Amino acid sequence: MQLRNMTRLILVGLTLMVVAAGGAWAHDDDDDNPKGLNEDALNELSDAGVDKYLGQFTPIASVPVGDGWIKHTFDPDGGNGPICIAGTPYSVFTREGKKKKKLLIFEQGGGACWQDFYNCNVLSEAQEPPAPPTGIYNFNSKDNPFRKHSIVYMPYCDGSVFSGDNDVFDPAFGAAIGVPSAVVRFHRGLRNQSAALDLAQATFPKAKKITVAGASAGGVGVAGFTPFLVRFVYGNKVDLRVFNDAGPVTVNLAATDDIAARAADWQFGQFYPASCTGCDVMGQATEIIHWRLDNDATICESFYETDSDVVNRFFLDLLFDPAGFRDLVVSEHGLLNEAHPNRYKRFIVAGDTSHTALQSPLFNTQEANGVLLSDWTAAFLKDKCKANDDDDDDDDDDDDDDQSLWIDIVEDALP
Repeated sequence: MQLRNMTRLILVGLTLMVVAAGGAWAHDDDDDNPKGLNEDALNELSDAGVDKYLGQFTPIASVPVGDGWIKHTFDPDGGNGPICIAGTPYSVFTREGKKKKKLLIFEQGGGACWQDFYNCNVLSEAQEPPAPPTGIYNFNSKDNPFRKHSIVYMPYCDGSVFSGDNDVFDPAFGAAIGVPSAVVRFHRGLRNQSAALDLAQATFPKAKKITVAGASAGGVGVAGFTPFLVRFVYGNKVDLRVFNDAGPVTVNLAATDDIAARAADWQFGQFYPASCTGCDVMGQATEIIHWRLDNDATICESFYETDSDVVNRFFLDLLFDPAGFRDLVVSEHGLLNEAHPNRYKRFIVAGDTSHTALQSPLFNTQEANGVLLSDWTAAFLKDKCKANDDDDDDDDDDDDDDQSLWIDIVEDALP
C-alpha cells in the first residue's frame, strides 16, 4: 500500500511539472488529432517578434466605469509603453459576464493613418464603454449569443489597425488633428493589444472558449496577429474563433503609394513568419490568414461584409468603383473558403452600403439569403469546425439545426 501511494505521488508530481513547464506552449500528444497552432509555426512567430511585448505591461490604474465595465489604464512610459498615436495613454476595458469560461475579446475600429492621410481615431477615451445596449452589447437579449460572455474590449487609437510597431516623426500630423505638439505618430498596435491580452489572461485565466472579434480596423486586427497572441497567452487547449466584422483585409493593389506608405509607417511586415512565402507588404494581406488556417488545425473564422460598403471603398481607394470592391472582397475571401470550407465562411450582403454590424441594431436585423446575422453568429459559436474539410460525417445532437446555419453565404450581385 505504501509503495502504491508513493508511486501515485510521484506520478502526480511529474504531471504537475509537465504542466508547469509547458504553459501556453503545451501541445496535445495525439498526432492523429492535432489541436491548435503547431509548434513550428509558434517558433516562427516568436522568431519574428510577434510575442515580444507579452508580459511587459500591467495597468497602473483600474477603475469601474458603470454597467460592470472596468477601465484599465497603462503607463505610456515616455513612449515605451502602450500608447495612442498622439502620445496619450492607452486603456483597455473588461466586463465579467455570467460565463467566465466564455470570453469575447473585441477590437474597436476607427479608420487608419499614414503619411499625409490622417483618418483615424486618436484618443482611447473617444471609444469608452458602457456602449449603447444594442447588438452584441444587449446583454438582456436572448438573440445575442454573446450575452453571457465575459469581455475584454480594446479601443483603437494606434492608426495602424492593431498591427504597427513604429514611430514616425511627422509635424504635419499634429497640425492636421489640431495638436501641434504631436509631432510623432506612435503606431503601437502590437504593443497595445499585447498589453490587452496579458490583461485578459490575468482577469479571465479560466477562459476555454475564446472569440476574438473586431469591427472595421479592429476587424483587420483580429484577422492579423491577434489570434497568434491568444495562442501564446492561452495555449492550444482553448476553442479559438475569429469574427471579422467588415475589416476588408484585402488590398487594392493598384493603390501602390498608399500600400507603400502603410508598410513604411506601420512596419508590420517584420512580424510575418518566415514560411509565409505569400506574405508581402506590397501584396494581399489575406495571405496571413491562409498561413494561419494552414498551421492552426482547429481555429475557425467568420467574415461579415456588405458588397457596397462605402467606408471600406473609401479606404481602399475604390469609392467610385463598387463593382471592383465587390469583386475584390468576394474573390479574395472566396479563396480562403475554398481552401478551408469548414473553417472559413463568409456572410456577404448584396446592394448594401452600410459598414459593420456587430455593435449596432443591424446585428439582429441584417439578412443574407434569408439567414439572420445573429442566428448565423450563434451557429458559428456552436459549430464543431471540423479540421478535416473532407469529413462530412454528422453527429446527432441538439445543436444540429443551429449549426447548419453557419454556411458560406454570398448574395448574388444586384443589377
